[in-house]
Amino acid sequence: MISHTATGLMGEYIAASAALEFGFRVSMAQQDKVDLVCWSDKNEFFRVQVKTSHLVTKDRRRSPVYHFQLGSGCKTKHLPSEEDYDLLCLVGAEHRRTLWMPTRSVRQYTKRVSPKLFDAPEAERASFFKAIEIVREVRR
Repeated sequence: MISHTATGLMGEYIAASAALEFGFRVSMAQQDKVDLVCWSDKNEFFRVQVKTSHLVTKDRRRSPVYHFQLGSGCKTKHLPSEEDYDLLCLVGAEHRRTLWMPTRSVRQYTKRVSPKLFDAPEAERASFFKAIEIVREVRR
């Protein structure tokens, strides 16, 4: 079994490689709430929080699913705000793929994601650029 630290680091590298593939530059940040900083040729900077999950297949009553913990804080969990970071990247560990969302779309503490969403050929790219577009709109 991989440790939580190794799983998180693996997810950060997968997220960084996705952003690089989409033409952005990336720096590993590893600060509170910010794992990566990515930026465009236009010098637009985006703070990224990465959440990585392994496929849960143990429960016979349910189909396999990725279960992400979106809240932060040790004892009392709270939802992120746009002051915390700009983009949330969900990494499906077994798929080695990403789904992206703007922070303002995070409205729940946990999120279950079907593995089928990571299989969709354009889901990774489409979710990244849609999230970037929303952050740009908010900033205007």
